[in-house]
Amino acid sequence: MSRLVNQFIKHLRASRFYSTAKQNPLLIKIKRKYDQVQFQKQKDSVHIYGMEMLRYMKEAFAEIGEEFWLDYGTLLGAVREKDFIGHDKDLDIGCFDFDDKKKAELVRILEQKGVKLYKQYEMDGKIYEQAFHLHGLHIDIFYYWKAENDIIWCYFSEIGFEMEFENHPTYQIARGYRTSKVTSYFTGLMDYEFKGEMFKIPENYHQYLIDNYGPTYMQKDENWNAGESPDNIERIDKPVIVKEYI
Repeated sequence: MSRLVNQFIKHLRASRFYSTAKQNPLLIKIKRKYDQVQFQKQKDSVHIYGMEMLRYMKEAFAEIGEEFWLDYGTLLGAVREKDFIGHDKDLDIGCFDFDDKKKAELVRILEQKGVKLYKQYEMDGKIYEQAFHLHGLHIDIFYYWKAENDIIWCYFSEIGFEMEFENHPTYQIARGYRTSKVTSYFTGLMDYEFKGEMFKIPENYHQYLIDNYGPTYMQKDENWNAGESPDNIERIDKPVIVKEYI
């Protein structure tokens, strides 16, 4: 059912009727209800399929000779709750950037495991984030770059106020995302046991989490806004394209 709805939305967004449809009160109500149902399903899928997804990622990254660390909400849950965060709807991992040919190989390996590419974020012709899905569970891969003095940074994007869509045979291009640069202090990686398995996390995870969630990160805050709350975010004015494989 959700696949059919997503296909309908894909074609509607790229049509000349979209600007009118998104102002229709009835359609707004239906879409809001649908999003609420999907959000709950996504939250449930984190706990049902989260470890399976992370295992597949470990296997795939090992095949291409790279490593990742638990990042953002997934890291926060591992440290604070020793579990996935109850209100989180996806998983997050980070890794240092590698060439796009190897990213294509990662996509191929994951697809063989049933993990499909969902979104691909590109700036200046370079992939800076990818999202995959398995059984309705999404995972984001944030690609990082190194700066001086143990600083690393990545980009993340949010839906903007004026979006444009363009359909292609296997994906839809979206333009109009708001993009930010996120910087964190990073001294290296360490092994960390999470739900009975070993994963990499930043060895300075306390400072890393403070950078991204503030000094009160050990206190639950379901109203946290990743795009507005942290102090380590800088909005950038660069056009990006997002390929969504619906």
